[in-house]
Amino acid sequence: MEKTKSLSNAILMSMLMSTSVLWGGTALAAEETPEYLLGELVVTATRTPVEEFKANANISVVTRETIEKNHYSNVQDALRDIPGVTIAGYGNTGEVYSSNSLILNGSDKVVVLIDGVRANINGSSSTYGKMATSELSNMDSIERIEVLKSSASTLYGADAAGGVINIITRKATENGVSTKLAAATGSYGKERYNLTHRGNADGFYWDLALQKKISGNFKDGWNREIPEHLNSENNMIKIGKKFDDNADINVTYQTYKADYLRPTGGWNVVASNKANNQFNTGSKDNSKLNIVYTQKMSDKVTNQLALYRNKHVSDEITWKNPGKTNATTQPYIYHYSSMGLSDQVTVKADDKHTLVGGFEWYKDKVDNYMTSASSKYSDKSTTNKAIYINDEFALTDTWSLSYGVRYNDDSNYGSKWLPSIVLGNTPNDKMNYYLGFKKFFVAPYPSQLYGQYGTPDLNPETGSAFEGGVNYRFDPTFVSSVHVFRRDMKDTINYDSGTKKYLNSGEEVATGFDVQVRKAFDSHLSTNVGYTYTYIKPTAPNKNPNSDGRVPRSAWNIGISYDLEKFSANLAARGTIAKQGGFAKTYGDNTSAEASSYHTYWVFDLGMNYKPSKVINIYAKCNNVFDRLYTEQRACLLPETGTSWYSAPGRNFEVGVEYTF
Repeated sequence: MEKTKSLSNAILMSMLMSTSVLWGGTALAAEETPEYLLGELVVTATRTPVEEFKANANISVVTRETIEKNHYSNVQDALRDIPGVTIAGYGNTGEVYSSNSLILNGSDKVVVLIDGVRANINGSSSTYGKMATSELSNMDSIERIEVLKSSASTLYGADAAGGVINIITRKATENGVSTKLAAATGSYGKERYNLTHRGNADGFYWDLALQKKISGNFKDGWNREIPEHLNSENNMIKIGKKFDDNADINVTYQTYKADYLRPTGGWNVVASNKANNQFNTGSKDNSKLNIVYTQKMSDKVTNQLALYRNKHVSDEITWKNPGKTNATTQPYIYHYSSMGLSDQVTVKADDKHTLVGGFEWYKDKVDNYMTSASSKYSDKSTTNKAIYINDEFALTDTWSLSYGVRYNDDSNYGSKWLPSIVLGNTPNDKMNYYLGFKKFFVAPYPSQLYGQYGTPDLNPETGSAFEGGVNYRFDPTFVSSVHVFRRDMKDTINYDSGTKKYLNSGEEVATGFDVQVRKAFDSHLSTNVGYTYTYIKPTAPNKNPNSDGRVPRSAWNIGISYDLEKFSANLAARGTIAKQGGFAKTYGDNTSAEASSYHTYWVFDLGMNYKPSKVINIYAKCNNVFDRLYTEQRACLLPETGTSWYSAPGRNFEVGVEYTF
């Protein structure tokens, strides 16, 4: 830990010194000075509004402005630009698979929220153990995304060992009505059509966001064609009523439907698939319903009651030699559901204490699951009940102490007390630093217990996390941050390739840090640089470090943005450094000379916007500008000889137009 801390300090100081020399002479006219960087209010760190700079947590925000400038395809793409987030997607869109990885600070134990309400579906060990963020592709419905890269089990659930992603949807707050029509086309037969309509009148507000999307086969960086078809609809409606300033009730209903075709396996399998006419077809029919009632009971007390229901229905078939006498099919069924109720009370007790407490109840259920005739089950469920309380205690004008505890009861694994404590100090407008300790508890998912590779007598994963950080603001336009962490987990659950079962594989120790720098040169030009280092000790002799090579040892996130009155441009660069891949040689030797070329890679995305008038925006994007061949997966890093290489898309383009009235 001391070596990591020393290294992080050295990197921070070298970056700060170099950036001070480069940017120290930049002067801004008073009218050009932007608001404080890291000055935005966030709610995810403490469940109460707090300035990002003073949140005493490693938190990042994707703002509405950033979403509009970058025209992200989905939430998954937006998360790729956040330091400390690892996305391991399959294929072009990420929507035709169910096992894209979502990882925060080296952990896939993540709680996903929509408007602060739990959205996880803990039926599967794959993405659907959390939520498929690639399927949240209607970005017109999202106001911002808050990413908390910190263990947060006390406030958000026992399983929030790695952190929390809070997707906050849009709400019309001022009287009036607006409508936006948008259309886009691009590489791989891409078509996307959006209709957004929102308004507010006499306390009633509504938001309607409809999307239709189509795409076809894509090509990788070697110009190899990969079969993948998608036809999806992604719709959201929110209706609410505000009663003066004292109460608000809203209902949000989201649906996602898709039909798709994808390869049965990686690239070499794709080659044989063409000979055997083998492929997978599938459909998805998912929905999310949230009902939230907020009541301001007094100047000091606010209550929020939430009820939710999430459903995921996915059916897939593997086809081989269709139409021939030797034709075979293999169906796959993944039907999961989750429902829950929560109530939170926030009490501003006095000038020094803000209490947040409440209860949560949710039930995760596997309605139907089948991957083979011998691997199927249904009506398996688990229930979780919890009460929690947390106190934000202002010790002095600069020092604060956040401490709390959750009592969590799992129907399969009993009860646990999960405490947390964070001490922070903001001595002036320029500096903030904090240190925290937290505990977590993650029960096995039903598929890890009962599925094709399940083991019924698994133990839950338990552990603790130490975290710390420093934010330093040189001036309103220049801010830097350093965050460090250590996470210890016992009874880590991993898939064992030898027994082909999920097993408890011992203790996992993860350490890491990130360094982030943001600079606004003037009202036109700004940049951000993030560097992340992660090391996770291997849990067994037959595993590589960093979750068997799934998480890169280092990663870079660099962004440059330029704005004029009618024109804006942005460049995003992502560097994946020293991603070893899996230890097993089942799909090829990831230590070979061929594989070593793909342990490290850079991907650059370029976007431009032009607004000829206030109501029209025209944009163009080029993703993977240098046509880099790469994969985000870890099983096989051999694009030519390996049997399970999953290509990411090569260079591709998109153009679109938006009309608002």
